[in-house]
Amino acid sequence: MNFDNMEIPKSKVYIKTDENNRIIRCEGGYTTPENLEDWTYIDEGTGDKYNLCQSHYFEGGLYDVDGILRYKLADGVPVLRSDAEMEADKAALPAPEVIPSTKELAEENKRLKAQIAANVDRQEFLEDCIAEMASQVYSV
Repeated sequence: MNFDNMEIPKSKVYIKTDENNRIIRCEGGYTTPENLEDWTYIDEGTGDKYNLCQSHYFEGGLYDVDGILRYKLADGVPVLRSDAEMEADKAALPAPEVIPSTKELAEENKRLKAQIAANVDRQEFLEDCIAEMASQVYSV
């Protein structure tokens, strides 16, 4: 078999964007979606860049270390987003949940134990009161 005259099929690259035209996914070649309704064709070629575009097509990946999208589709062309755009996305993220320190949790635990002990004492007092009232009512 002569492989010299064989043509290598080209892989098409598609991207998916969110409502703000930020690129959220890139697929092509081996991972081309079956339904391309919400996808935009951007390029084609041969090799890993096109077959595995999620990891090879966009330098540095689609997301930065903070999970902010790095690329957008502008006039049908993927472009790197500006620092200002990315900072605006970062500023719009919800504030992280504040996790209490071990010291704060220990103090809260101590407070809760004291509240439980006080409730147990109160319950025992009420039971004693009911028992005394019952003895007064039934002794007559």
